[in-house]
Amino acid sequence: MDTLWVVFALCRAVSAGAAAVLFGASAMLALGGSPRLGRAAETALRPALLRLGAVGLVATLCLLPLQAASIAGDWRAMLDGDLLDTVTQQTRYGQAWTVRALCAAAVLGVALGLRPGRPSWLAAPAALALAPLAFSGHAAMHEGGWGLAHALNDYLHGLAAAFWLGSLPVFLLWLAAWQRPQDRAEATRALLRFSAWGHVAVVVLLLSGVANALLILGPALPHPGAAYVRVLVLKVALALAMTALALANRYRWIPRIRNQPDLALRAIRRNTACELALGATVLVVVGALGLMPPS
Repeated sequence: MDTLWVVFALCRAVSAGAAAVLFGASAMLALGGSPRLGRAAETALRPALLRLGAVGLVATLCLLPLQAASIAGDWRAMLDGDLLDTVTQQTRYGQAWTVRALCAAAVLGVALGLRPGRPSWLAAPAALALAPLAFSGHAAMHEGGWGLAHALNDYLHGLAAAFWLGSLPVFLLWLAAWQRPQDRAEATRALLRFSAWGHVAVVVLLLSGVANALLILGPALPHPGAAYVRVLVLKVALALAMTALALANRYRWIPRIRNQPDLALRAIRRNTACELALGATVLVVVGALGLMPPS
């Protein structure tokens, strides 16, 4: 495993992760059902989201030179103007990257100019920024109808994962609001909405993930020793661990909040922090998977 490959995989993870969190957080803020708490949470998250948008844009801009270096097998190719021009204009990856870079810049521009209270205005361009990822990965291995179906499924998978991961910081802020008696009623409504939409996201994520694996690997059982399969199994294990933590929060600890508030709140915050850590690890794994041949 050379350094160029590792840097490329990490850059892919940062670029995708920034767009994912921006989409998930803004979408959950828009769906929370409490404009007042939503604005408070949006204001609290704004500095972090702006930094994330800037880092995501830088990481996205680095992807094309890294792709050129990966093709040439030489770091110096990152500065080769002719190769960069060829990759940009004559490859599907380069075309998708152009759209992706424009979307990342648009997301940061909207985030900088947006006032609290209109999170859907950020969610829409952030969702668009996730679309090119589906057309520059393994979905490109198919042509025609299968290729379109694969890309759409991959996009749906990415949206569900982004919503889940990005909504977790919002959830923590609403959980803190629930502890304030004057905010409890609104926070309860927002938390219930988080739970409902979270269930939808997890179901969509798991179903689209199975479909994605079938589209990439085919119906035959893959060789368990293949590097791609081992990394894919790791991704699935991490996703299942996140699901287990989310289910524990929803069905074990949330019902105990009224009778054992201190214990339950500590457990929920701990589990949510673990979900975020696992989600970040999944992004790194996905960044690597996108650079690995399926067989």
